[in-house]
Amino acid sequence: MWMFLFLFFMQANPNPCQAPPGQTQPPSLIVQVVDPGWLPIPGAEVTLKPLREEAQLKSNRAETDKDGYAKFFVPGDADYAIEARWYGFRRESLKSVHLFKAAGSSSPAYIQFRLRLSGPGTTVY
Repeated sequence: MWMFLFLFFMQANPNPCQAPPGQTQPPSLIVQVVDPGWLPIPGAEVTLKPLREEAQLKSNRAETDKDGYAKFFVPGDADYAIEARWYGFRRESLKSVHLFKAAGSSSPAYIQFRLRLSGPGTTVY
């Protein structure tokens, strides 16, 4: 009986656990890396470099997640160079991408790289 009352009062507590942290800002740029068959490549290296040399803007490097996405939290209204690499594939890059400053509720910019094999394919029978 005492155990039942104890559990009842623990459930009735209006603040049983900490509130979850507030939502953080969404990323300003999301890069997806896919293979020649359009399948996501997890673990690919994506590098984002600002084209203007400023103290606050540094080169960012990220690995893609299981869905092939790399997320970057960078300021808008700036130019960037983006590069994607993965072993066995050719390096792909964009030399100049302008990321506009988001107005109001920001939604991220999306870029997709389709990597090509680095050498001739080998067919196994």
